[in-house]
Amino acid sequence: MVELTAAHWVYLFFVVAILVTMILKKETPLICLVGAFVLSLVIKGSLIGAVQSVFNAIVVAFQELLGVVAIISIIVALARMMEENGMADMMFAPVRRTLKSASLAWWGMGLVIMIVAWFIWPSPAIALVGALLLPAAIEVGLPPLSAATAISLFGYGLALTTDFVIQGAPSITGKAAGVEVVQIMKASIPLMLVWAVIALPLAYRQVRKDIKAHAGQKIEWEPFEVTPEERAEVQKWRAVRPGFKKIALVLIVVLMVLNIVAMLYFEIRGGDASALLGGTIALIMVVMAIGVYGSHGLEKLTDHGRSGFMFGIKIFTPVFFIAAFFFMGASGPAQAIFGEGARGLLFDLGQALAQAVPMGRIPTGIVEAIVGGVTGLDGSGFSGLPLAGSMAQALGGATHLDQAQLAAIGQFFAIAVGGGCIVPWAVIPAAAITGTDPVTVAGRNLLPTLAGLLGVLIVGIILI
Repeated sequence: MVELTAAHWVYLFFVVAILVTMILKKETPLICLVGAFVLSLVIKGSLIGAVQSVFNAIVVAFQELLGVVAIISIIVALARMMEENGMADMMFAPVRRTLKSASLAWWGMGLVIMIVAWFIWPSPAIALVGALLLPAAIEVGLPPLSAATAISLFGYGLALTTDFVIQGAPSITGKAAGVEVVQIMKASIPLMLVWAVIALPLAYRQVRKDIKAHAGQKIEWEPFEVTPEERAEVQKWRAVRPGFKKIALVLIVVLMVLNIVAMLYFEIRGGDASALLGGTIALIMVVMAIGVYGSHGLEKLTDHGRSGFMFGIKIFTPVFFIAAFFFMGASGPAQAIFGEGARGLLFDLGQALAQAVPMGRIPTGIVEAIVGGVTGLDGSGFSGLPLAGSMAQALGGATHLDQAQLAAIGQFFAIAVGGGCIVPWAVIPAAAITGTDPVTVAGRNLLPTLAGLLGVLIVGIILI
């Protein structure tokens, strides 16, 4: 029988407090930092040691997640540079010509956003692809609300829940669960497929009704607002060096394909895959800065790089604080924070729960799904991944079930709920780019997403 100490109960108390805070739709970093201090005080037994441990936990979280922040930031920097100089418009021009009908526009735009989101993350993908494809989609009769559902369900429900290329989500989940990134990714594939088979057709049924309701009508839609300064800057750089841009686009596509081939052939995964992709993108930015901007390239690369990293830090700042607390309960990071001999508190709690209550395959899967879904209520999706991974390690280790599959369930629920599908404040990017109401978009996504998640849970339980 696992012996639970005061530290275990303090940790459990703050885990529950964080979950309750998320349910109340409040930010959790403050609770996480208070919990980190109280837990450190109990473990270290001294005020100075407790204060130091709080900082050490933040540093450990930052070190663990820095690679994820860096790759997302540099990809966003590239996307914004391409958007400004017109290369993004050139890249997606062939896709726009294929949007012959409203139905094709819904599926086509969704698939393109999914693919681009795997490479540059959903938020910049939505801004980039949405701005370029939306006018064409609306022109052929796709209502803006229907476009918003495609953007959120494909960009977040499929791309971000799996995050196969950048590997930010599986990296965070895997570190907390104590399993390899590639295991999380493999476990996510059947979950993604079952969600897509259930959720997308259900969503498309309503889209068809929207299309019929607007048949023969001109859809009124305001284009995106930009400042006069931004418009002048874009017009200035989109007109220069068209020949070089065409060559550069071919180069970019070839390099990205070679990256994927190298990752598959040489089995490059996790941080190594991010390093290969990030280094390639950095070199592409150098070539683009020199070839497109000329003497202004020095300033432009710096400006867009700064913009990308500001985006990355803004997105992940709360995740650092949240992960700092949850890493205190995971055996590996806990030793880096408190020193050798630190116990894996959450693993002990999972074992105690398994010994006290018959935790079979079904209840374990349900608990993991609920925890993942509840953590997603804060609207970020990513902030709950450390907890989802830690819970998978605790429950899976105690019940001898597949920890990677459990973690994949928690990851899918956390991101599908909070990453941009059914929480109104998380669908704001999709709503903003289409000029629709986020509450209405979330309402449209609710039934398809929940039906898909039910399928994910059933298949996940079978596989664990």
